Amino acid sequence: MSRRPILASLPRLATGAAVLALGLGGLTACGGGASGSSAAASTTASSAAPSSADSSAPPSSDSGSASEAEALKATETNFTIKLDEDHIKAGSYTITVVNDGEATHNLAVEQNGTTMATSDSIGPGEKTTLKVDLTPGQYVFYCAIGSHRAMGMEIDVTVT
Repeated sequence: MSRRPILASLPRLATGAAVLALGLGGLTACGGGASGSSAAASTTASSAAPSSADSSAPPSSDSGSASEAEALKATETNFTIKLDEDHIKAGSYTITVVNDGEATHNLAVEQNGTTMATSDSIGPGEKTTLKVDLTPGQYVFYCAIGSHRAMGMEIDVTVT
């Protein structure tokens, strides 16, 4: 008699496991891509970014010019990217990437067909930072996840 209740509950357990697997697969489907970043990495980047970029490094603690990175904000909303600056001058930048969209995104910086830097993947409502040195020239900032770039998620940037 003790085996009968266990066998009777197996279909329910299998159904529950299948629902759980599908739910977890759905959560990670948009986060896939070449970077391999997961939600744990995105959360770490999101919570660590403000403290490291805003207040943890006073200008006098580093060698003057190395700590003088300019701040730039890239807002990703659905399949568009907007920068808070229209005119970008050559120099070191800390780009705060904010995801105001509904899918997971990241930000990649490309010059002459070569990707120079890529941020962590971030989910809706999250943000991360990306540090990059920009010399004068033409760049493309784009989302490197899946087919997001092909869907128009890129912006041409001129650095003077």
